[in-house]
Amino acid sequence: MGRMSTWGKTIVLAVALVATLVAPAHASNQISVSATEVTLAPGQNTASVGVSWRTDGNQTVQVWIRETGKAAKLWRHEVNGSATWPHLYNGTTTTFELRGGPNFGTVLGTTSSTARAPGRLGADRTHLALAPGTTGTIDLSWATALSDAQVWVSHGGNPQKLYAQGPSGTGRITWISRGTTVFTLWSGTAQEHLLDTLVVTADSGASASFDRPVVVDPDGTGSATVRWTGGEARLVNDDGTETPLSGGSAAISTRGADRKVVRVYEGGSVVTHASVTILRDARGWAGFNYLPEHEKRYQEYLDDAVWPQVRDQVAHDFDVMASAGGTVARVVLWPEKSTNAAAQARNLADLAEIAKQRGIRLVVAFANSRLTNADWPSGRSKWAEFAVTSANWMNTYVNALEPGGAVLYYDLQNETTGVRGKQPNLQSAYVAMVYDRTAVPRGKRGVSVMHASTDGADLADALVGKPMDFVDVHGYGNLDVLDGAVRGLREKFPAGTVLVGEIGKSAPGEQQEREQADYTGRSLRTTDGLQVPITMAWELYDDPRTPPHPNSIAFGYLTKDRAKPGFGVLCSRWSLVADCGTLREATSAQPATLEVHATVAVRPGTLVPNAILRGDGTARLVLTELDEAGREVASTLTEPVTIGSAGLNYLRHQQSDVRLRDGTRSVRITVRAEGSTRLQVDALTAAVR
Repeated sequence: MGRMSTWGKTIVLAVALVATLVAPAHASNQISVSATEVTLAPGQNTASVGVSWRTDGNQTVQVWIRETGKAAKLWRHEVNGSATWPHLYNGTTTTFELRGGPNFGTVLGTTSSTARAPGRLGADRTHLALAPGTTGTIDLSWATALSDAQVWVSHGGNPQKLYAQGPSGTGRITWISRGTTVFTLWSGTAQEHLLDTLVVTADSGASASFDRPVVVDPDGTGSATVRWTGGEARLVNDDGTETPLSGGSAAISTRGADRKVVRVYEGGSVVTHASVTILRDARGWAGFNYLPEHEKRYQEYLDDAVWPQVRDQVAHDFDVMASAGGTVARVVLWPEKSTNAAAQARNLADLAEIAKQRGIRLVVAFANSRLTNADWPSGRSKWAEFAVTSANWMNTYVNALEPGGAVLYYDLQNETTGVRGKQPNLQSAYVAMVYDRTAVPRGKRGVSVMHASTDGADLADALVGKPMDFVDVHGYGNLDVLDGAVRGLREKFPAGTVLVGEIGKSAPGEQQEREQADYTGRSLRTTDGLQVPITMAWELYDDPRTPPHPNSIAFGYLTKDRAKPGFGVLCSRWSLVADCGTLREATSAQPATLEVHATVAVRPGTLVPNAILRGDGTARLVLTELDEAGREVASTLTEPVTIGSAGLNYLRHQQSDVRLRDGTRSVRITVRAEGSTRLQVDALTAAVR
């Protein structure tokens, strides 16, 4: 063989160089799992999987975790190694990424593992349309690796009955009737662990839907179109009367109440309904989670022995909410805290009236924490009866609040999830079972979900044929999942209002306070882009532990001695004072009277102002109304309030409300401290209602 020419060598080297540039990551850069699918043990909600990785040349790498519905996070930062990941959740896939290169920006390899329940129930269909008095048929199947598995069934909330036993099988069921039939798969002849739940719903097959779930209509001159099949449709008027509709579709005026409801009847019974939410402002409702600052902060504040002590503080807090533009307050109820539900319900109705007087509606959330532990009044093996007991507990509060306009909607189960819970699908099945047993009026049925990407689909499956009026997304510290969550829930619940109810980031220190304020601003921008009608992003907590850390406060948007930066972001969104959270200090050198002020544009209505401040002496608000030319129309001087350097001092009270005159176009809001040597205003807010 002859020698290769210099030109030939050059070509070979060039080809080799190109091959090097375009070659994939070295085969020696590998990451793997001990099992791509892991079956959970009965009674467990998580499983573990081994992860190992090795790299070319012992380079330092990172291993990142991607979980369903969550943002990626760093798990390991080291060279070749292995570790156990103990957080595989039922029905979810966890992906492990091996990253290297500059700034660890190159993905060297991926692998994943999925957790499966130890048993599955299935049916050829879970929704049947039946004529009155008839029955339908489904083909049921179940499969486990457990020899002691049992299938139980309950219809209409009646006690469960044993249907079959054995690790796997099929059955044709010919007696499905209208209502909800729940099949449960258990391990152990004593129903030791719930493996899976299947909900079958049968109804008339009637349908109703609006062409859009939300309408923004500031002047109430628009309309929305409703279409229905399978029955007689009636529009529920704002006064509760009903107007018959005909033709299969109708244009519904958006004037009046903030929710329009159309019911479809079969005979004298409502078989389905549709609703549309009417917003008067494209920003939606402004909201706050609410717990009063009191030793008995979790629902016990509604007990007869405590309520008289906190009632004035509650009214004061709702004054502050109103002045910041708040229109919604969310309160949460727990069965284990319902020591005297009747008394608490009566006092909750009083709280609702306090809120309503200030233009604030309630979101009442039921948090049945007994779903995920053994503390069930009727026993673990009788959970159909437990659902009835739970509905009766909820009805104690609902009946005290209805009829009335104080409640925007009821959350049937706070943060419904099958991912965190100890029993798969249990919470969604629970919502389906209490749905028809609660006294919650149509148009006010809601539910919140924790892991929307998975729980939303699970909930929709359990509620087949049952419309949910409000579906509320909750999430903490991760805005990346909102887009998919909101869009996915809108697909699953096309007749409901999908909203973002809690978005929050803890702030136990000064640096975290700034991060929380930034996160709050990004939350508002994200929800604006998604056109979510309610952004109750006010979970501005400091420390959620119980008892709370000294830095924590119950009414979740203020620290102990000053307004939180995050509150400034929020009130700037809703308050007439655009920079309401900017610190304002009097600059005069210790005169007898110190002042700070702001001028805001207003519309006709009642002005609701407030100042949060520190100083000494007394302070009051001076409200000067100005006409279009800037001339003074009228001036109102509120009663003085004693202020101090420690703690928060509010100037907001009912006497501060001013009914604006017809010619008023702007108002100068002055905070005047008299006989003081210092005046510092942490927040200055105003709203018109």
